[in-house]
Amino acid sequence: MQPKIFAFANQKGGVGKTTLAVHMAIHAHSMGYRVLFVDLDQQGSATFLLTGDGDRHQTEEGTVLDLWYPDRKIPVQTSPVFGFDFLQASAALDVVDDEMDTAILALRRLENLDSGQGNYHLVVIDCPPAPNVRQIAPLMVADLHVIPVTPDALGTQGLVSLVQTNLHQIRPANPKLQLKVLINRLKANSPKNHAVAKELVEHFPDWILPQQLFEREDVRTGLRRGLPYWEVCRDTAQQDAWYQAFDGLLAGVPDDDDDPDLREIPEPEDAEEILAQQEQAEGGVS
Repeated sequence: MQPKIFAFANQKGGVGKTTLAVHMAIHAHSMGYRVLFVDLDQQGSATFLLTGDGDRHQTEEGTVLDLWYPDRKIPVQTSPVFGFDFLQASAALDVVDDEMDTAILALRRLENLDSGQGNYHLVVIDCPPAPNVRQIAPLMVADLHVIPVTPDALGTQGLVSLVQTNLHQIRPANPKLQLKVLINRLKANSPKNHAVAKELVEHFPDWILPQQLFEREDVRTGLRRGLPYWEVCRDTAQQDAWYQAFDGLLAGVPDDDDDPDLREIPEPEDAEEILAQQEQAEGGVS
């Protein structure tokens, strides 16, 4: 069984991409899935959240960069904060931004990586907020592209371009890739924010997730305490929205109970003819 790969990517920074990617991993881990988080952003924000060490990414050794060297062991670590596995960022990650094919081969190593208890169920990739190799290559191997957007002019800037790139450049090379847009950091008291969110739903009805996540200081407070937002949230409706958004994304990820040998096989079109031939053959056996 190969893992499902979720890439959180947007060409705009400040949309909560890293926060949402980390929450995706937290939720999957809490549900019993084997999770690997991959930090491809050289700023190392996710690595900081997973370790509490703001300087952790200031190295080239034992980082996600080792994926680019087939002779090196993949340096998986376990987050002391959240408990799932991760590959930490490196401040030198921009050195891999010249070769797309090499990056795709590097990331394909994740498909068969053993957690020690079997292959991972889910790999979550936090991509940098720039249309470079480290944003495009993950989409070439991913099963799901999650695009976080904030419902304002700056937050939605480039969304149409990103969707067009996904559909016309990525999908032909990776037809399994699905796309979901998650509205994040909605300001509850901003009519303009709500109007933009409504417009997004109208323009992208097939891709927008039904949950809309509000701007809340509790989000950052929770992560600093090592807790997901739904465990510190004081707004029951938003608590449910956050939980349900990630639960919905997780719905397509198989676990150890999903035995492919037990899945229903579609009936062949000539099933009745095959059955008649079998009955005739059995009738001739003495």
